[in-house]
Amino acid sequence: MTEKSCPFCSPDDHRVFYEGKLVFALWDGFPVAPGHALLVPKRHVATWFDATPEEREELLAATEVVRDHILSHFEPAGFNLGINIGTAAGQTVFHLHLHVIPRYHGDVEDPTGGVRNVIPAKANYLKRPVVEMDAIAKSAHRGITGPFLDLGRSEHLVSGGDDPLLPHLQTHLDVSERADMAVAFILESGIDLLEEHLQSLLDRGGRVRLLTGDYLGITDPIALSRLLDLCEGATGQFELRVFESRGVSFHPKAYIFYIDTVPGGGVAYVGSSNLSGQALAEGIEWNYRIVPAESHKGFRAVTAAFETLFCHARTRPVDHVWIRQYQESRRPPCINVPPSNQGEVILEEAQRNWGRLPVSVPAEIVPEDAKPSPEPHRIQREALEALARTRAEGNQAGLVVLATGLGKTWLAAFDSVRFGAGKVLFVAHREEILRQALKTFRRIRPFAALGLYNGTEKLPGADVLFASIQTLGRTNHLRSFDRNLFDYVVIDEFHHASARSYQKLIDHFQPAFLLGLTATPERTDGGDLLALCAENLVYRCDLVEGIRDGLLCPFRYFGVPDEVDYSNIPWRSGRFNEEALTRAVATKRRAVNALEQYRSRAGRRTLAFCCSQRHADFMADYFTNQGVRAASVHSGPQTAPRGGTLKRLTDGELDVIFAVDMFNEGVDLPNVDTVMMLRPTESRILWLQQFGRGLRVAEGKDYLRVIDYIGNHRSFLLKPRTLLGLGRGDNELSMALEAVQNGTFDLPPGCEVTYELEAVDVLRALIKMPPAHEALRFWYEDFKENNDRRPTAVEAFHEGYNPRSARKNYGSWFRFLAAMGDLSADERNVLENSRAGDFLDILETTPMSRSFKMLTLMAMLNEGQLPGQIKVERLVEGFAQLALRSATLRTDVGVDLQDRAALRRYLERNPIEAWTGGRGTKRKSFFSYRDGVFGATFTLEDAIRAAFHELAREIIDWRLAEYLQRPSLSNPVTSDILCRVSHASGRPILFLPDRKIHPRIPLGWTEVLVEGEPCEANFVKVAVNVLRRRDSAKNVLSEILRRWFGSDAGRPGTNFQVVFRESDGSLILEPIESERF
Repeated sequence: MTEKSCPFCSPDDHRVFYEGKLVFALWDGFPVAPGHALLVPKRHVATWFDATPEEREELLAATEVVRDHILSHFEPAGFNLGINIGTAAGQTVFHLHLHVIPRYHGDVEDPTGGVRNVIPAKANYLKRPVVEMDAIAKSAHRGITGPFLDLGRSEHLVSGGDDPLLPHLQTHLDVSERADMAVAFILESGIDLLEEHLQSLLDRGGRVRLLTGDYLGITDPIALSRLLDLCEGATGQFELRVFESRGVSFHPKAYIFYIDTVPGGGVAYVGSSNLSGQALAEGIEWNYRIVPAESHKGFRAVTAAFETLFCHARTRPVDHVWIRQYQESRRPPCINVPPSNQGEVILEEAQRNWGRLPVSVPAEIVPEDAKPSPEPHRIQREALEALARTRAEGNQAGLVVLATGLGKTWLAAFDSVRFGAGKVLFVAHREEILRQALKTFRRIRPFAALGLYNGTEKLPGADVLFASIQTLGRTNHLRSFDRNLFDYVVIDEFHHASARSYQKLIDHFQPAFLLGLTATPERTDGGDLLALCAENLVYRCDLVEGIRDGLLCPFRYFGVPDEVDYSNIPWRSGRFNEEALTRAVATKRRAVNALEQYRSRAGRRTLAFCCSQRHADFMADYFTNQGVRAASVHSGPQTAPRGGTLKRLTDGELDVIFAVDMFNEGVDLPNVDTVMMLRPTESRILWLQQFGRGLRVAEGKDYLRVIDYIGNHRSFLLKPRTLLGLGRGDNELSMALEAVQNGTFDLPPGCEVTYELEAVDVLRALIKMPPAHEALRFWYEDFKENNDRRPTAVEAFHEGYNPRSARKNYGSWFRFLAAMGDLSADERNVLENSRAGDFLDILETTPMSRSFKMLTLMAMLNEGQLPGQIKVERLVEGFAQLALRSATLRTDVGVDLQDRAALRRYLERNPIEAWTGGRGTKRKSFFSYRDGVFGATFTLEDAIRAAFHELAREIIDWRLAEYLQRPSLSNPVTSDILCRVSHASGRPILFLPDRKIHPRIPLGWTEVLVEGEPCEANFVKVAVNVLRRRDSAKNVLSEILRRWFGSDAGRPGTNFQVVFRESDGSLILEPIESERF
């Protein structure tokens, strides 16, 4: 039987994809989700109850066929099956049809209840009175557990002992929108227990109001400072007030939580627990629970009393000024515990202060002993000594390289105190890092005013200001700060995307000392920070030494092939499109593989990094459904509470946390023994930070396991390069992979690196081996693809590529950039200006016997007078400021920089005379000097002056960096680099000395002279493995070494050595007779 008007009796053929005996399946014409299908009886029948038993049976059996068909086209995370029967139930077509609806993570805000959403108010039964946390705990991505029970059925008295108040507070904070607390005393031990939970509430936009008192001076001022720190950078609202008791006793203890999703809107606890570790977790404390669903009047009485007290005339907001005054006037009681009565204490201080009889009070208000001040470990002590030495030598800037996990932020905090810095600026790339740094500095500077700069308030009272480079690097923000405001500036890591912002920041501020910090093992990334620190590498410690010293645990790394085809995922601005990437990685097939990797290789506590919130939720759901205790933590609404989830992982109640941009830096996770990299990582720094989350040493943890996916995109080459401490060169990577496979790569003690054969094949397919004359271009294109901008000349130099090598094929570095299509219209106009273009061209090649020519031009640039006119007095001042930053430059100048008259004579005799006389500029003069004014003889239109400044600064930065790395400057006693001749894959190579002892050893392709012939040597991490003549790609190192030492060169048992010797700014490679050794 059919009906002509029925759409299912005459369906569109193209929509039908399955036909059985009694039923057929088709795609829904108005799908609510991709892959929405319908199962329909062939016979026109109105409802389920009108169908025959055979029709019903076949409808249900066919759902499996339809599900499989949907899975072959889509990748849903679940399904809803549904039938509408009757108008009241939503049926609009009265021909029975069964909906098969695929469901995807994030397709609705709250999927809880599934088909119960037909009556939305009744959908999420997990949220009824007051919140049945046992039920919520079953949700994988919420991951909440604890004694937050069905309050209508549980005991109202929380009596301590086996039922402490702490887990109740933690669990409520994790689900509340608002929280109000009134306590007599706050101690640091209480903040330790609730800090993460309070922070999580604020981060999701919640509000916290906390009232305490100054009664008897018990409240810890450090605890108050830490509470103020919570609101820095948080999206929620935090109000901290104090009741100034003035001798009146103050003993309220109330905790109120507002939860919009429960009947009555919240829960309150009133009783005896102050905010201290003893009161919340250890002591016998009675606290009564008030549930508004049962006692609305009681709940309202508590909230009204809080409002009255919070706004009392004696309360006032707490800020850093009030805390300092309180700290200075505070006289915490001296406690004696009489042997006859251990349950009470006599407050002798109260008797002395107020002339009263001794007062008996509960022992839990005894002030806690101050936490021991953190002390630097051995490696940090060595770095601190090196920093003290470099300042004693006169350096005003320096770079420290500390492997991830060795505490570079702690080092900055320690050094800023030892240096005696009154005002400190800490700059980083991510707000999460800034907030973790703030916590670190709080431990070292417990009473300091710390502030996070948000672009609106300068926080003039802050002793330490934390700011992101994206915010502070903007010109309008920089100009709002006095140049001399900060005594000490820290730059934590360098990100290529913000390179110009870093330079502007360095040019603006004039601190007494600038500290650069990086964890990147080689000069990639870290090298550019080195340039900002005047090429002064102060101290370096890598993973090897950290592991050998017992400060980091060994690791076992597994590189596994990724089945995702990344060539189909859009790549823009140095990263994959997040939506497309999520669709590709959040699949059942990949999750099955990840679970296999986890079960075969993981330990007991795993931190897995995902590419998006949906990816993390998907993985947590899948692992949970497979019997693994998992949760996802991120910044979205479906996240599990951060603090509580970390505690569950630490306590062994959770196996895996799937995280998105959380826990990358600074979070203390010593028990994590497995890290899973389930996402591509486009940044060395981010990859190292994630890797480092598991390197902390912990009892019972023998080593860290790392499971890392390797995909078919060149961005994945970053992973082995970072892991093995390599530069960007593909030749070096190819050799390293070979050494890893044959077991000859030098790894830290107790460490292993294993790549599955398929993963090695993937990596080798990505490696490009350009001819020698194309090496710069290949690297350049790679850099641009990964960073969404072109590299600068100094970045090329630090990567081991000589910008000057572009001159042969392109004429100059900037002509090379023009050929690559990377100059703006204004920059092209600068080059087309004959005089300006000629000047930039000569700037690349003018000889530098000293640094003074470039320092002179840099001083002019800083005054905005290149081209232009500058009085010699101002030039002398600017020159002195630049040279004072570096002991090497000060020594190179050789004149007392404080003697301005002598310095003026020096400039007139040297750089001014050189520039005006055409020395080193092909006898062309671009400058004049008359009547004490030094100026350019060429001019530029105003429209292109800014472009010229950028181009000129780029060359000057490179030339100064190149000059400062000359061996004769780094080691004035001996510039010799002695190398042992060894072998690899049957060929002789040169092993370099320890770079810690010789930090100025070149890295990458470097020009050398061999028997008078110009050549290029490839300096890698520990060796020189390639030597080629100019204009040739052939490696002639073996040929030359065998000519010098015979066919035994590099064989075991021999002791042949060579030396790279500096002469007139060039490196000369020579053999050394063995009798010298």
